[in-house]
Amino acid sequence: MLSYRVVSANRAVYLICLGLALSLPIALSVWMASRPLQALSLSDYRSYQCSSHGAGTKPTFKILTLFYNYATDFADYLCASTLFATSYSGVEIRWRPRAYLSPQHILDEEFDIFWNRHHIVAGLVPEFSNYYRVLQQTPNYALYWISQDSTPQLSSDYLQGKVIGFSRDSQSQTHFLQPMAALKQAGINLNADQKKFYTDPSALYAAFKHREVDMISTAISQADNLNLSTYYTLLINPEVPSGAWFIKNQLHHSHPCALECEIIRGLQVYAPLLAPLQQLSAQTEDCP
Repeated sequence: MLSYRVVSANRAVYLICLGLALSLPIALSVWMASRPLQALSLSDYRSYQCSSHGAGTKPTFKILTLFYNYATDFADYLCASTLFATSYSGVEIRWRPRAYLSPQHILDEEFDIFWNRHHIVAGLVPEFSNYYRVLQQTPNYALYWISQDSTPQLSSDYLQGKVIGFSRDSQSQTHFLQPMAALKQAGINLNADQKKFYTDPSALYAAFKHREVDMISTAISQADNLNLSTYYTLLINPEVPSGAWFIKNQLHHSHPCALECEIIRGLQVYAPLLAPLQQLSAQTEDCP
């Protein structure tokens, strides 16, 4: 009789546990379904923020550029500046494709400064000078075809079986407009399988370095940054217009000139990217 009671008790415990095991997931599902959905927050890997010594109530200085190179160095320079901290609590810098900049960004003066080419900015907002002015011009540069195998030639015989890498950005002087114009001028018509397009310069350079493509167009300074054992060049254009840093008119009028000069000095972090071009000058008529 004792044995029967033990078995019965164990069975009762088992049934209770089984019932809980089956009901808990159902209850949890009902509870989760009744909760409001929260947007999934993803990290932004195309921006960087730093804090200055300024009060948290002060605005954030916003920068837009095309490339990641030296972006964090530029932001860190400004954040470390005591002079900069008198006006801003920190810096946010974003690197985005050229097509990211929109007319609304300019009209709303979304960024305190941004880099782009003159014709792009004027094409977006012909009256952009009502909102922004040029802070500093970046120098023109020489553009080359580069290859890891032999000196490039714009001939059908040389290009037979070779693949050239381009940017998907049809407004890119370096990786689309200039090389396409050079091919057309030479009377070269590439087959579809001889052209590969990449979403950004980093992907294009990686493809070239790993020999997914045979030729690309770039400046010597960028080619040197790839750390190739050797490469060969052919000049495309000795004077390709670069672009400029544009500064918000409101910032120019409402802040001391010394702050603007500090921004110009901060732009010196880009000097290695521009070598061996004429480097950005930190001195102007108003900035000693």
